[in-house]
Amino acid sequence: MPTTERTGHSKSCERAEKSPCACSCGSAEHGWQHALAIAAATSDNALRELDQKADEAWATVVGRPGDSASVRGKPKPQTADGQRAAIKTFVAAVIRWLRRDRNLYETTKRLGEPFRISRDRDPDDPRRRPTAEEHDRFVEDHVIPRLRREFGDQRINALQQQAPQVHFWCELLAQTAHALDECGGRYDQVKQAVVLVLTSKDEQHPDGWAALLPEQEIMERAVELVCEHLQRIATGGVAAEDVFRLAWPIRVLAALMCREPRRHPAVREYCVKPIVGYGAAEIREQAKDRLRQAFPFEWTTPSAADEGMPGNLV
Repeated sequence: MPTTERTGHSKSCERAEKSPCACSCGSAEHGWQHALAIAAATSDNALRELDQKADEAWATVVGRPGDSASVRGKPKPQTADGQRAAIKTFVAAVIRWLRRDRNLYETTKRLGEPFRISRDRDPDDPRRRPTAEEHDRFVEDHVIPRLRREFGDQRINALQQQAPQVHFWCELLAQTAHALDECGGRYDQVKQAVVLVLTSKDEQHPDGWAALLPEQEIMERAVELVCEHLQRIATGGVAAEDVFRLAWPIRVLAALMCREPRRHPAVREYCVKPIVGYGAAEIREQAKDRLRQAFPFEWTTPSAADEGMPGNLV
């Protein structure tokens, strides 16, 4: 039976708040599992700690009233540190939203599950190894192990080595959320739209994306598998239209998974911005204000979307 041990993956990746990430998950397990654990915790101590770290990072960047307003000509919030601090505040706000909205939390968790790279040992008995049947079932239901079985270790290892640098998995999710919006209920067009974007030489992709293009076959199959999982999660495979309700938890997962949203236009445009647009009930004004200062060309003033939240999220 093939090994089911994690290879090069660790809890430090699941708890990571920024890059770099060089483990074998290719950033598919980066950050989001720990974020969900904080959202599900009985105490809000960890969340308060995140808030405090975000506030401290922001204060370090912007300084005290009367301090210099720029660093080498650039407003302090627009520096790399300022943008990271704004994203920290945003992530803490998203986790707080997940903590309040149990339905969104559960759906986001189910969406993340297929991106795990290997089957953990039995939590009730860590010494017990999974059976061959359990391993095969895991491979069938998880994207990266399935790709590994179909295309072989060598090709998938190469993909996974490049994936963190080019934000492959969070790009796939961000483009999927965007396609669900753009296709307006035409589910049969979603997969085609995502494949078209991922396999193009669009300059909006993260730096280095062209290096993935020779593996178009794998990219197409990854989109197919993700779409299969979305339909299964939404309805058990009965009504494809219900997949469109998953757009919002997809955005949440992509935003939590992304190693560095400040360097990832699709995650900011298709995930962070719509989430920010939900309004004060979901994302605090403090987080919105910091994002507007850090990314002024993307968030100039509150938009009409700030007035309310669309229904039927999941």
